[in-house]
Amino acid sequence: MDDKTGALEKLKAIMAKAEQVDMSSVKIGDIIYVPLDEEDGLILKDGYKDRNKYIVIIGFTPEGVAIGALLINSEIDSSKRSEELLDCQYPLMVRNYRDILDYDSWLDCSDIFELSKLKITEKNGKLKGCLISEDRERVMQFLRETEVFDNATKRRYGIIK
Repeated sequence: MDDKTGALEKLKAIMAKAEQVDMSSVKIGDIIYVPLDEEDGLILKDGYKDRNKYIVIIGFTPEGVAIGALLINSEIDSSKRSEELLDCQYPLMVRNYRDILDYDSWLDCSDIFELSKLKITEKNGKLKGCLISEDRERVMQFLRETEVFDNATKRRYGIIK
């Protein structure tokens, strides 16, 4: 089919613009798709220089230049198989995230990634959606109560006062 008027390209451009992350309006529970690398704290395998990852925003630094984020993984990483770290894996069901996930996945609540807002923008991070309220509340409650992170870390991202 010919697209002589360029309607398809215009639609793609509109959709891409709608997904652009406006870091001034992101909120707790937002899901962003962004390439991460070792500089961001990601452990890369098989020669990759970066990997596109879904992250969930769980807080903001006091100075407002960075966010705290958790990674969504399709499988639990082999390094997270201890009982303590398995307890930190929160299930995200595909039925609740059909526009984002292709299959049931795991939110890794054992490791907070600090990412600068500028870097997310420069790497063309895409806003894909938000955790459903039930998941957001459970994850934030877990983060408040867990002993995996000390209180200073929790305060840094506004998880506790």
